[in-house]
Amino acid sequence: MESTTTQSPKSTDSGSKPPGESQRGFRYYSNVIVDKFEWLFVGFIYLCGWSAILFVLAIFAFVFVEGAPAIFGNSDKITTNTQKAVKEISEQHGFDVSDSQLDQISAVVLKQLDPDKYHTANDDHPKEVFVTDVDGLTAIQKQWISDRLTSDLRIGRIKPFKLNPTDFASNEKWVPESAKKPQFGIFAMLMGTLSVTILSMLIAVPLGLGAAVYVSEFAGGKTRETLKVLIELLAAIPSVVWGFVGYMILGPILLDSFDSAVVGINLLNGGIILALMSVPVIVSMSEDALRAVPDSYREAAMALGANRIEMVFKVLFPAAKHGLLAAVLLGVGRAIGETMAVLMCTGHAVQIPEGLLDPVRTLTATIAAELGETAPGDEHYLVLFVIGIVLFTFAFLINIIADVIVKGIRTEQHG
Repeated sequence: MESTTTQSPKSTDSGSKPPGESQRGFRYYSNVIVDKFEWLFVGFIYLCGWSAILFVLAIFAFVFVEGAPAIFGNSDKITTNTQKAVKEISEQHGFDVSDSQLDQISAVVLKQLDPDKYHTANDDHPKEVFVTDVDGLTAIQKQWISDRLTSDLRIGRIKPFKLNPTDFASNEKWVPESAKKPQFGIFAMLMGTLSVTILSMLIAVPLGLGAAVYVSEFAGGKTRETLKVLIELLAAIPSVVWGFVGYMILGPILLDSFDSAVVGINLLNGGIILALMSVPVIVSMSEDALRAVPDSYREAAMALGANRIEMVFKVLFPAAKHGLLAAVLLGVGRAIGETMAVLMCTGHAVQIPEGLLDPVRTLTATIAAELGETAPGDEHYLVLFVIGIVLFTFAFLINIIADVIVKGIRTEQHG
């Protein structure tokens, strides 16, 4: 019988591993690590996702909590500051105040300084605070407390404050720094925001849709890719740079071109700059919507004798209408939420515009310009956060409408 011998795997003189093991490189060991620590990677992904959601909710909660005293009244603030002042005056004069007495004093003060009664539309705020019906305090102690609370009232520490929603939305006057009668009306700024947004969309939508049609249907391969890169670069330009363009370049051009223009930074300037900033968003989403239309639609249109322009307007636009509308709405959201560019380019004047060359002020620019000049907790500070809530509401509604439209696209495509 012939003996059989088992040969060991061949190896090279250089000491390399057998053929099966020599193929194990970085990809093999990385897959082993991923398989072994898959639970860790999955947990990290969940952490990132939920962190983003919680951060957004936390920002909204912060803005709402800061602005809530202006909407529902600052009774809690009056009570807190009243009790703090009473404790300070009692320590200063050496007498004790119990918790029940603090509650009685707070109730007396709130009765005299009711935010529901003395809101911002009134000019008859109390000028003094009297602490009388409190058990266990002497007349001189009540007088000390009354004097201290009257002083705090005059400096605004316990001043009653509650926005009148009707006056807030319909009043054209914005005079937050007035010591006698501050006025917090956002109607003129609301009109400024809407006028700038509408003007920018009137410019951006035709430009954006035209550019999207060209990139999607007419441009060649290399030209298409080059234009898409340029559009992405246009979207990456910081808003403050756009503000400089509007202030330093576009402003003098408008001032020289129109004899009726008093200043170069006005509604027209802001609308043009916002349009240029919104175009990349509209182009990107519109081009995606057009490319999502099946090629069979184009082939059928051409087979029926339609030219390329007829195909675009009579076939592609109706087929991609939901995606195009969603792109326009996102452009609107981009324009409404813009801050620095409109702050630099619109003139920052609180007035209802009567023409394209009038300076205006937007809601976002007001927050950016004035928040740093306020003290946390005062009336001006609270109202600026209410404006933030208004902007949140606009953005939320726009996003909801865009989401409903996108879902309508998917339903029609799968229906």
